[in-house]
This record gives sequence, structure tokens and C-alpha cells, in this order.
Amino acid sequence: MEQHSDPREAHAASASTANRQHGVVSLIDYVWGAILLIPALTIFSSTHVRDLGAAYLLAATAVFFGLLRAILGLRVFLVLTYVPALFGVLAVGADLLRDVNLLEAALIRPDPHEAWPVIQPHAHWIALTAVLLAMPIWVLFRTPSARTGRGKWPSATLAAITFAAVTCGAVFHDTVLRAWPLNVISVAAASAIGRDDFISTALPYAPTNPRSASASWGASQLPGLHPQTETYILIIGESVRADRLGACGGQKQVGISHQDAIIYCDVTSGSSSTHTSVPLLISREMPGGAFRVSKDATFMKAFEEAGFHTYWIAVQERGIAWPDANTDMFVTIKRTDRESLLPSLRLAFAQNAPKKLIVVHTYGAHFSYCDRYEPATAAFQADCSKLSELPDDSTLPDFIRAYDNAVAESLRFVDAVISEAAQAGGSSFVMYTADHGENLLDDGRKLFQHALKDPTRWDTTVPAVMWASDEWRASNSARWERLRANHEAKAMHADLVPTLLGSAAIRYVDERRVAIDLGAMSPAADRTRWVMRRLGEKINGDQLRQAQPGRQ
Repeated sequence: MEQHSDPREAHAASASTANRQHGVVSLIDYVWGAILLIPALTIFSSTHVRDLGAAYLLAATAVFFGLLRAILGLRVFLVLTYVPALFGVLAVGADLLRDVNLLEAALIRPDPHEAWPVIQPHAHWIALTAVLLAMPIWVLFRTPSARTGRGKWPSATLAAITFAAVTCGAVFHDTVLRAWPLNVISVAAASAIGRDDFISTALPYAPTNPRSASASWGASQLPGLHPQTETYILIIGESVRADRLGACGGQKQVGISHQDAIIYCDVTSGSSSTHTSVPLLISREMPGGAFRVSKDATFMKAFEEAGFHTYWIAVQERGIAWPDANTDMFVTIKRTDRESLLPSLRLAFAQNAPKKLIVVHTYGAHFSYCDRYEPATAAFQADCSKLSELPDDSTLPDFIRAYDNAVAESLRFVDAVISEAAQAGGSSFVMYTADHGENLLDDGRKLFQHALKDPTRWDTTVPAVMWASDEWRASNSARWERLRANHEAKAMHADLVPTLLGSAAIRYVDERRVAIDLGAMSPAADRTRWVMRRLGEKINGDQLRQAQPGRQ
């Protein structure tokens, strides 16, 4: 007997299947939307004092993705937003698990040889994340559901929403362009149309120069007798914390060989990251501003206006500080700063300019430490094979010995610059400081390196070294004695440029009141030494000096 299926049962089965498919599609839709919004709620939330607020940035992100979803349909939407979703998940993970700003790391385009040792321990997790995020797309394309197509919104409604979104973006572009992922998109678009001003507004770490060519320090050299030959040198070190110097409580092998140099052991850096501390160091800005690099000129403009020829010699990339020197030299990094930078420094000394300002930006003691010194002549024996992974209690002694060797080599470069200045003759003044310090599992948080989510006393307490030739000291004996008397004072990066300008007898316009010339006065005991936590946010640097549980 022939059996016939019940049409009602078939319809019910079909409806059940359709409901399951709709359920799967709805789940993917909501989960994917959450994945896209999480970065806007966390690492890309507003930290800028000039923004309208975190809620507005989140709204901009939600409207952007919502419009894409309505216009494109779910399948195309998932494909087009796969890369932002992957980057967002990795960025949130890097921030939460390693306190690393992945957006900053991506934009500065680090040397692959430097980046790979950091990425390698997490490569399998990155690959797994990429596969997991691809699975919803694979499932969706295998699900024949009408809900995966473009939405059925009326054209007039969609046009009105789009017009409103574009209008808000035009009116509040300073805020909208900082919203995730519009910050990244706007940088790419601005680069294509040549609007660099949009880039520096939209993304603090974008590779474009925001400095204004017309900015002035209103500077001039004070009247009086000045030497025929004057040379002022600022050496910006890298990742050197003060307490590793012998003069500051560290190993006696780590120090400056020139006995007449003055060493400051308690200098607060502007931040714990090179990309924010160096622009602050050479500027009239204080920590807490909304922009990484301001439109203002650097202090080199003040020297230039006072009749000096200015030089910027660096192994680190231009975009860190966007220097405005008369002459710049960006050289290829070798194993040590002495190998990399001394030849270019000698070229600057040899040029026919009686008044010179030379800024030298080094690679100092940056990780990997063993790559910063010659092991054969190092003071401390470190097993560099143990430095390929993150440190733990068993490998930390080797990390510290390698770090001390790197710091010692950094100071040998300072010694070499001083010797070059002395040999060149004339009146010369040399100043050194590090951009920031370094964490070496110092407390219960077990933090390592620098540029982490929150600054610490170890990655913001740096040394400063000052040296002057006999001719300079003979003409500035009272200033030299004041610098020596202040060497135990609580100084900060913001004091160093005023001190350097004062040492060259240059007057200039500076609205800051907290920054002082250490050669003319002593810092007030109750002043706050601000440190940038992130753009738009500062923290009292002296509060970071409260001890944390763990190794001290």
C-alpha cells in the first residue's frame, strides 16, 4: 500500500528547519555586532579631553556598523568587517593580557626582526583567533536564509539615516574621526587625498607631521659676550631607568667615566612610551594633552631663532617626534649607538657653523638587551639564550645582567659624545636623559618592559647627566654650581629644555610655570610631577613611587 506524507508534517518540518536557520543567523548577527563594538567600549573608548565623550564615540561606531549592516546584508557585511573584527579582538586581547597598545604598534611599523620575538610566543593564539572568527562566515554561507540578504528598509529612510550620519560626521569630525574603526579608515582616506591634517586629528599615531612651519618660540640670545664657537648637545637615550646607574644605587660598573659630569637620579619622564615622552621632552607641552605631537615647533626652533644651526641625528624613525632641525640624519642602527651614531656626530662637528645645537636620539637599552652591547667586552655575563621568552623568577637574573650591560653601553655612548665635544674645543654643554625607564618584574604585578597600560615608578624614573667644557664652566660658574647643587632635586623632563636654553643664554616664550631652569633655580618641594597615562589623561608621577608588594 502506497504511503503519502502528510503535507502538514512536511510544512512543520520545513518551518522548524527555517526557525533553526533563522536562530543561527540571528545569533551570528548579534554576536558579530558585539565583537565589533567591544573595542569601542574598551581600548578605543574616549581618553581625549577635547572629545565629546565616550558615549558619542560609541554611538559613532554603532551607527557606522549599523549602516553597513543595513546596506550590505549580513553575508557581505561579515566578509567586509572580518579584518576589523580580527584586529579588534587581537587589540583587546593584547591590551588585557599583555598591556600592549596594538594600534600603536601597528602604526609605527616596527622592524620585523624586533616585532617577531614579541609576536612569536602568541602566534598560535593569533592563528586560532583568525580561524574562529572565520567560522561564522563559513556557517552563514552554508545557511540558505533570506535574513542573510540586504535589509528591506525603505530607500527614503535609509537615505535619511545616511544623511544624518554624514552630517554628524562633518560637524563633529574631531570626535567621529577618533571613533573605532573610523580612526583607521580616515587615516587611509586622508593619505589618499593628501589631507594630512585629518590624519593627525583622527589618529594620534598616524605617520604624518602635524608641526606648523610658522610656529615660533620668539627666541633670541641675551645680549653680552658669547664664545665664538658654541655647541649644545642633547642626547635622548632609550629605556634606561635611573636605579641601574652606579651613582644612583646600581652596579658600580654602570656609569659615566667623566668624573666632572653631574648626575641626576630622580628625573620623572613625561610618559613611559617613546612615542609620547620624546615629543613632550622637546616641546613646550605638559603631559595630559589630547595630541601625541602638537602643532607647535620643537625647542630646536628657539635655538635656530637665536642664530644656531640645528641638527637631529637618530637611529629611531622620524615620526616619533617629527623634528624640525635645519639638518637631520637618520642612520641605520648597528649593534651599539657608538657604531651607529658617532660617524654622523663627527660630520656635524666638522660642519662650518660656529653655533650648533645637536640632538642625538639613540636606541640605548631597548629590548632585546643582548642586541645592544658586545658580549665579549660586557661587564656582566648573561645567558642570552634565556632571553627569547618572557622572564620569570628563574631567568630574571640573566635579564637583569643583560639589561645592565645595555645600560652600561648606553652610558659609554654618552662618554664618547662628551669626549668628542671636548676634542672639538670651544664652549660646549652636553645633556643626557632617557625617554623612559623599564619594568623588570619589580613588584607583584610582574610587569616587563615599558609602554604598558599604566606607568610605574620604574618605567618613569630616569637619570639625567650634564657635562660642560672648561670654557663653558669658566663663563657660567654660578650656573654650573646651581646645576650641581640641584642634582638631588626632584626634577622632571619638562625642566631639561628650559635648562638647556638657559645654558645657552636664550630667552624665549613659554607659558608653562611648573617647568624650571635647573641652572637658575631649584624646584619647589610641593610641585606635582605629571606623567601621561594616555592621551588626554595624566597622573601624579610621585604617587607611582609608592612601593608595591614584591621585589624591591
